[in-house]
Amino acid sequence: MNIVKQLDSNLHAALSKNYQDAYQNLDKDSLDGICFEAGTNPEHGDFSSSFALKLSKQLKKNPREIAESIKTSLQNEVIAKVEVLGPGFLNVFLTPNTKAALLNEIIANPETYGAESSNNKRVLVEFVSSNPTGPLHVGHGRGAILGNALANLFKNSGCDVTKEYYVNDAGRQISILSASVLLNAFCSKFESEGTYEGEYIKSLSKSFKETVSSIAIDLDDKLDQLEKDQRLDKIIEQLSNDFPDHWEKAKNFSVDEIIQLIKSDLKNFNVIHDEWFFESSVGKIDETGSLLNNGLSAMRGKKLTFKKDGATWFRSTNFGDDKNRVLVRDNGEPTYFMTDIAYHNNKIKRGYDLCVNIFGADHHGYVSRLSSAFNALKSDSQELEVILYQLVNLYEDGKQKQMSTRRGEFYSLKDLYEELGSDAIKFFFLEKKSDHTMDFDINMAKEANKNNPYFYTQYAHVRCASILSKAKLGKSPKILDEDINNNFNLINNLINFPSLLKDYTKERSPHSLVHYLKEVSSLYHSFYENFSVLSDDSSIQESRLALTKATQIVINRGLLILGVKPLKEM
Repeated sequence: MNIVKQLDSNLHAALSKNYQDAYQNLDKDSLDGICFEAGTNPEHGDFSSSFALKLSKQLKKNPREIAESIKTSLQNEVIAKVEVLGPGFLNVFLTPNTKAALLNEIIANPETYGAESSNNKRVLVEFVSSNPTGPLHVGHGRGAILGNALANLFKNSGCDVTKEYYVNDAGRQISILSASVLLNAFCSKFESEGTYEGEYIKSLSKSFKETVSSIAIDLDDKLDQLEKDQRLDKIIEQLSNDFPDHWEKAKNFSVDEIIQLIKSDLKNFNVIHDEWFFESSVGKIDETGSLLNNGLSAMRGKKLTFKKDGATWFRSTNFGDDKNRVLVRDNGEPTYFMTDIAYHNNKIKRGYDLCVNIFGADHHGYVSRLSSAFNALKSDSQELEVILYQLVNLYEDGKQKQMSTRRGEFYSLKDLYEELGSDAIKFFFLEKKSDHTMDFDINMAKEANKNNPYFYTQYAHVRCASILSKAKLGKSPKILDEDINNNFNLINNLINFPSLLKDYTKERSPHSLVHYLKEVSSLYHSFYENFSVLSDDSSIQESRLALTKATQIVINRGLLILGVKPLKEM
């Protein structure tokens, strides 16, 4: 039984009955505001609602009068009393038997408590999608951990979820990577500025060199006089023209090897994508049946393109973008935007109800145009949602770590994993809201005390497991009224877990789940310190073991949704 859902339903039914005409004319926002929230003060009830204050104007009545008129309609066998306080707050007090039954429901459903099955949406979560030009750094790790946790929240809500990685294997950065590998393998002297550097490039180049015949690359000294990007473009042109076979092999070898590195890094965090979509698979713009051609044809079919200065443009201002965008340049080559349209048109054709893109904050300026294109091509029931995450500043011993992939002087995600393991990193990375910059202190993550939220939460789970290993608990334990009354906040948090998970999913806020678990853990530690769980009195022991078991189940379920393995010993 989802007690909040039941109370909300009763409240809506009472309003519909008492204010039938007005209720039927309420808009969605007003209807959504007719709900209960969990209480934090036992004197003000287990649940409270301010619906009467919100609806006072629509119902043309004093809010306290509205609340009083609804009060008697809510009373039933699960409710001990209903009272109206202040200007019109409606407070509900559950019976101890109701709370005991809700706690026993947790104990009876350890694997599924808090899960929903009614949501049948198909959801595609695209995340990480880092260019395959080097190992993942900790910034990429934040996107990976966030995407995985959100996918788990969607799955818990009943959605059919696909996790996808978009591999940019056809852009300029891949050309720079290919050039970097060839130069390191076969050129004795070259200016490295602008190329990819670091030990991983040297290792990659050495491995590649063993797979192909030897060539001699000599670069014109005059290239060093050019601006960096011009010089790189000239080098790319020379290498791809003079050594086409080696160029193609270097590109394929490098991308394949780095994708394996990325997959290995992600596997360390148990982040496993269902699909890997390659940019190179979109084909050519003039190739009938290719994804690029299909995307452009779809735009033209909706009369959303026009010609200007020899280029093909998208009327993106029709969908809220600040200016129209070029799809195909005057030389016939598609823009990166056109490639993304082809990819997202493919997502639409695959029939997903919701497409979630998780991008780094540097993609902020790209959101409006991508949303414009998606909205132009989607069906009415389909949605695109873009979630941006901010940077991670990594500190150890008071010093900030570097994260420059191009220079090869970065602290990789693998480095962090080898120092801390995956679960502590996941917990800390999810603790802060994704659109806030995060300062991560490696030293704090290693502390074994209550200042470390990961340690303190796991310790609560371990403490529960240890106690439960020492005594047997029956299937339907009796929970004493005294324990229910003395542990208001702990019990209210436990029985509200299903509705809170629903909120966290709706809000896309795994950080809220982290803070919830921290709160439950703190409340259990206080419970343990104030009350002896193991007792000579069998009724007291049974009651407190039940609270311990319910707490363990909720912490276990919450950690698993975050992607963190619950520990039984430390």
